[in-house]
Parts: sequence; C-alpha cells; structure tokens
Amino acid sequence: MSVNSIAGGAAALSAVAPPQTRDDPRYLQVVDTLVSPDATPTQREHAYDLVAGLESADDTPLTDAVLTERAAQAIADDRTIPVAVSAVAPLVPPGTALGPFPSSDAGALEMMTYSNPLSIKANLENGGLIFRDPDSDQFFVTTPMGGTLDGFNPGQVPQPDDLTLVACYHGHADYSKADGSRTDKAGDEFNSDHFSAQDKSLADRGVWGSVIYVSTPSGDFRKYDAATRQDTVIN
Repeated sequence: MSVNSIAGGAAALSAVAPPQTRDDPRYLQVVDTLVSPDATPTQREHAYDLVAGLESADDTPLTDAVLTERAAQAIADDRTIPVAVSAVAPLVPPGTALGPFPSSDAGALEMMTYSNPLSIKANLENGGLIFRDPDSDQFFVTTPMGGTLDGFNPGQVPQPDDLTLVACYHGHADYSKADGSRTDKAGDEFNSDHFSAQDKSLADRGVWGSVIYVSTPSGDFRKYDAATRQDTVIN
C-alpha cells in the first residue's frame, strides 16, 4: 500500500462523524416523562433528538418546564413515537391527535383512562375522535375537548387531512340529577353507566365512525360496534 493511500484512508476515517451520544440528563428526563415505556430504543433515540433540537434551534437554554412543554408538542406532531398519554395530554391543546397505537381500542383505553377522571371531576362530558393512519395502519386519538352536562359535540374536534376517522369516544360525567346536581348511582337521571340511544344511533349511521366508546362514572369503559351491534365493557 502506498503512503498516499494510507493518508487518504485516514482522512476518510476522520471525516466520518462520531456516534451521537444521547446522555444529557435533562433530555433523558424529558424522554422518560413523555415517551411510553413501550417505545423501542430507536424511537427513544428519535425522541431524544427532537428534545435536544429544541434548545439548539432557540440557541438559548430553556427552563425545564418550557422544554418539556415544547417537547410534548414536537413528539405529538412527529407521530412516530408512542407517547405517555397522561403526561403529554395536559401539555398540548385539546383536540391534539396522540399515538401511535396498534388498535382503536388501545388508543381509546389510554385516552379514557386520562379523560374520564376529568369528566367526572368537572361533571361535564368530554370526548374526542379516533383516527387510523392508512399508511402505517396505526391509530391516533385526540385529547379531550369539553362538552355539557349531558352532551358532547365531536364536530368541534380537528380532523387531520392525512388520517381516516374511525371512531369517537366521550365521558358521561358524574352521576347527576337533571338539574346538574350530583347524586349517587341510584339517583342518577342520565343512565350514565350506559350508552344513550343517540350514542348508538350515531355509530349505526357512521356519523363519527362506526365505533363509539364511552367512559362512565362507575369506571367502566364501554364499546359499541355498529358492525356487530355489540355493546361490551373493554376494561
């Protein structure tokens, strides 16, 4: 081997970028907070890079709170990193699509686990929509938007152009009298632990997809599938 070829090889090696280290404790903490434990190592590395890029883009240090909030939006917008719903949902606007999930049921369960206590605490319905990505066959569910004592309007929820609507979910608030005063299960005047006839009719007509989910004051999460006319508890 000639001297020139040795020198050329060394130059080529020196031009290769060293492996990127992902060991900044601040960024790791944000990833641990916002990313689902089910995420793969590659997905976690991608999340780390998104977080690190937020400070480098601003060219100024961000407080931990600001960094976490911006990272939540960046990870949600990326749509390739499974999120920790309970951590991300409070940091992004109502109606933000979160995911990805392997199924509509999985997304609904995760989001209703977060949204049902909010619905009960406020004694107001809330809800959102569930979408399928036709390219990846994965599912996304929106963070809850507010409703009334006895209703929720899915029409207020933003619908991304590149996702397909498949289902909706909502929470039935707390056990209540017709005037909105709280009561117990025996005194409830809204049949809150079950779908209303209108709920099932919307699914039967495919208005917001052919599947509808509801979370109830009892803690049950129910699913109605218009294709089978089956009403089941899924949690």
